Amino acid sequence: MLNTFHLRTFLAVVDTGSYSAAALALHMTQPAVSQQIRALEEQLGAIKLFRRVGKRMVPTHAGEELLTNARDLVQLAERAEQTILALKGQVAGRVVVGCTANSGERLLPRLLADFHTRFPAVHLELIIAPADTLLDALGEREIALIVLEEQQRRRGLDIVGLGSEPLVVIGATGNPLLKQAQVPPGILREQPLILPRQGSPLRRTIEEGLRKRSVLPADLHPVLETDSPTGVLQSVRAGLGLAFMPKICLPGRSDGVGTIDLAGQPLHQDWFLIRMRERGQPRAVQELYDYMLSPVARTILSKAGLT
Repeated sequence: MLNTFHLRTFLAVVDTGSYSAAALALHMTQPAVSQQIRALEEQLGAIKLFRRVGKRMVPTHAGEELLTNARDLVQLAERAEQTILALKGQVAGRVVVGCTANSGERLLPRLLADFHTRFPAVHLELIIAPADTLLDALGEREIALIVLEEQQRRRGLDIVGLGSEPLVVIGATGNPLLKQAQVPPGILREQPLILPRQGSPLRRTIEEGLRKRSVLPADLHPVLETDSPTGVLQSVRAGLGLAFMPKICLPGRSDGVGTIDLAGQPLHQDWFLIRMRERGQPRAVQELYDYMLSPVARTILSKAGLT
């Protein structure tokens, strides 16, 4: 009978592409990961499950065949474990949550920390990735819940709004625009801009908001594209250009950075909680989903700046 611990190790190598990265993800040593894979290969008749392609370990044909069932077997084992623990009145299990690399990265940990105090036996994993990657992982049941800054049109999803937060325009200290009472949006046509990468949800939000203010995407002059809030802040501090940033991402002390008062209503970014629409969610997943829509979570999000 296949060992689910071996299968978890196998899946970690598939997902990370190397024994060393899998070891880091599983809090194991690399020799221990190698030993687990060898034991699984021996159990399956001394068949190789991985081959090296460049610097990555990729599944062989046998590994691909095993992969089709391994995730289901591990998930079934986890559900069985959660069911037994639930009989004792304990909510336990593993829940993987995903978000993109801007303010979601700052919002979610606040909620997860409070949830953990309520359900300490639930093991939480936070994945930071682009929206398309998260949606694909959600469809493959590799992630249970995701928080995205854009409404989705894919079928089979449950989507609930979490709130909205303002976007601010920031510039380096000393930029003359910081001293003006209000700056017309059209001034952005003349400024070098640091923007999220083309096609990202935040980029679309910014472009749509500016389009409503008669500033078209073709009018803009991006000098840098990045989804990293840290990269944006450092680039603005260095004087590379102006940037839009979720207000929550501004540091407590904005040394070297100031906000520009753009005329009109501020741009806003919406946030949505998303899961697959299906019955029989593990209890740990359902508890986290319910918690994130609860008044307690709403209070935490409001303090963070969401309305």
